[in-house]
Amino acid sequence: MWQTIGSASPGVRVASRPVARRPALRWESLAFLSPAVLGLLILAAALLYVWQHTSVVRLGYEIEQLRERQAALVQESKGLRLELGQLRSLRRVEDIARKRLGMVAPKPGQVVVIPESVVQ
Repeated sequence: MWQTIGSASPGVRVASRPVARRPALRWESLAFLSPAVLGLLILAAALLYVWQHTSVVRLGYEIEQLRERQAALVQESKGLRLELGQLRSLRRVEDIARKRLGMVAPKPGQVVVIPESVVQ
């Protein structure tokens, strides 16, 4: 391992150089790995963008369907309120009472008013 150089100075010695190993195999694998990782990152970003875009489009369609449904329900609610108002009208109730139930308007002597103090 140690070599003596010259005979005049026996105390001077030079270390031998280590044999250079070939780290190229390790760096070559890393050199291949870097573009692969970069490609996977780009692919992942592209897939994320496409997924996000399709989700936005899908949600847009869903919102539009819900708006249409809301408009239909508002229209149905208006129709039901109108029908309820017609069913509750006093003229309709009086017609049903006269025609179906055979009721008539009371004669002047048939109505008896009870004072409020008696009711309690």
